This record gives sequence, C-alpha cells and structure tokens, in this order.
Amino acid sequence: MERAPEKKEIREWLLRVNPLGLFASDEDLAIQDIDPKPWSGHFNFLISTGERKMVLRFKGPEWGTPGGVSEEFIVLSKVEPFAVGPKVFFHTDDFFGEPAVLMEYLSGVLATDMPTAEKTEILWQDIARFIVRINEIPFSEDSFPFREPMTDYEKHKKAWTERVRAIAGYSETRKYGEEITRMLPVLFKRLDDFTPLLQRMVEKHGASFIFESAHAGHLMKVSDGFRFLNWEQVSFGDPSFMLAVFLISIRGEPDFEHSKETMLRAYLSERPMGDFETVLLRRVWERNVSNAIYSLWTSVRQIQMTGQVFRDHAGAEEKILKLKKLIREIPE
Repeated sequence: MERAPEKKEIREWLLRVNPLGLFASDEDLAIQDIDPKPWSGHFNFLISTGERKMVLRFKGPEWGTPGGVSEEFIVLSKVEPFAVGPKVFFHTDDFFGEPAVLMEYLSGVLATDMPTAEKTEILWQDIARFIVRINEIPFSEDSFPFREPMTDYEKHKKAWTERVRAIAGYSETRKYGEEITRMLPVLFKRLDDFTPLLQRMVEKHGASFIFESAHAGHLMKVSDGFRFLNWEQVSFGDPSFMLAVFLISIRGEPDFEHSKETMLRAYLSERPMGDFETVLLRRVWERNVSNAIYSLWTSVRQIQMTGQVFRDHAGAEEKILKLKKLIREIPE
C-alpha cells in the first residue's frame, strides 16, 4: 500500500472480521502507529485489546510485494521453535485488498538504541552466537519460501542491473545511472572472482540458512535473548552473509574493529570453517556495493512515487565516489 488506512478504518475492519475472536467489541480496543515513517517497506500498528498486544503488519510503499507479507507469515511460523523472531497469530489475504499479519508485540530494546555501556564484548559474542543459531536452522530447498539462493553472487548481479537501469531511466539521475552502468562489468568480474571460494565453502560445510535483514536496526534484545524483526526475505547458502550484514550496520560503533574481531572469533568458535574470514570480507564488499546502489535506487523510487524533484545530487555523487573506491579495494 502507498498509504496506510486511517485508524478508524482499521478499527472497523478489526471489528468486522474479528480475527482470533478478540475484537467483538471496541470497548478496550486501541490502535497505535508504531512505525510512522511515510516511506517504509511495511506499516506496523500496535493493536491492544485488554491485556493482549499484537502488531498488525502489512506492506508499505518502499519495497517488496504484497505477497511478501504472506511469505513472512510462513517463515515465522516455521522458525517459531527456534525463538529467533516474533510469533505469528493470524494471516489474511484481504486487508483492504492486500495481505496482512497479526504477530507478537515484542517488548525489548533495539540494538541500535542500546546504551553504549551495554555494548560489551559479551553482547557482541552473544549476538554472534545468535546468528549461528539462525544459520543452523535445518531446511530443505522447498521447505521455506526461498527466492534465490546465495550459493553464488548471481542474485546480486541481477539486482544491480535492474536498479541501475531504473536509475538511468529517470531523467534527473540518468548521468549517475549511466556512470554506474560503465562500472558494472568490473564489479561483476569481482563477484565472478569471489564465486569459486564461496562455492567450495558451501560444498564442504553445507548451505546455511540465511535471514537477509540481519542488521542492528532489526535486532531486539528481549528478556530471554534476542529476536530479529522483518522476516520477509530468507535464503540459503553463504554462511558469512548474516554476520556481514550485521557488521556493516554497527561500523559506526566506538572501537568497531575490536567488536568485529570479537564477533568473528565467537562465530568461528561455534562454527569453525577455513577461509571464513576471506569469504566474510568479500561479502562485506558486495554488501557495500549493493547498499550504495540500493540507496540511490530508493531515492529515485521515492521521488517518482511522490512527484517530488530529485535534489540530492551531492548524495548521488558520494555514492559514485564510494563505488569507485570499492572497485579499487581487494577484500582479502
């Protein structure tokens, strides 16, 4: 949805559909927008009735498809025994014409909001072990709504190509898209060079379960450990992917290099793998390229959907310079 329904409309829908039999009366029904950003991948509303609290979640305008919400319901249902995400209670395909889910409201603190004093070696070690727990979730290729595997880097080549084409297709950002297009062969060659080692690692140790949105902004510390939020996309393959995503998301932390080494040691103490650090550094490189392209692409999508004029030329130039720098880097 481009815009969320009004709270009054949500209230009327809950009373009419009465999911889980909890909404026969609106006497103690409260609705709160807990993710009020106008430009987001999902809308999230806290639904309270009596002592019961749940999150009503449905697609927002930024990315993804309505069907992704249904896939998230399936994924969370399957990983519930491992206590790695919120529980899900209800799914519908027709919340104002689109899928929606009622899921557990988690009480805790996001990793990005934790006080610096609590970001200790023990915390980073515990998070690394939590990532291991997810990587070791058993699966078969048809047991989850996986999209594309990460047993190579082809998925990212496709994403870069599609997003750069969109950037070049918009008049205000055409020059940036064309410049990145000229970089793509070199960037693709780097991924091709990375592929054999990744495939040998997956062949030797087996493919890992991957939760794709494993950054600090989606990690919540709760009373009995941790939970990740936003389970719409899962994959399998590269054991370093989740750790790479998380490390990039905390690179602004004080003494980041020490925190990175702490997490790497903790991860490998649970899952010893030769060449893991090299594969991790290469995955960090790929994620940095992907994030630079994604950031510019989302800016284009946002202005196209809102009818605004593109003004962040300084930001676009910064992304171009970052990509040029990444081309010069050899992550080994």
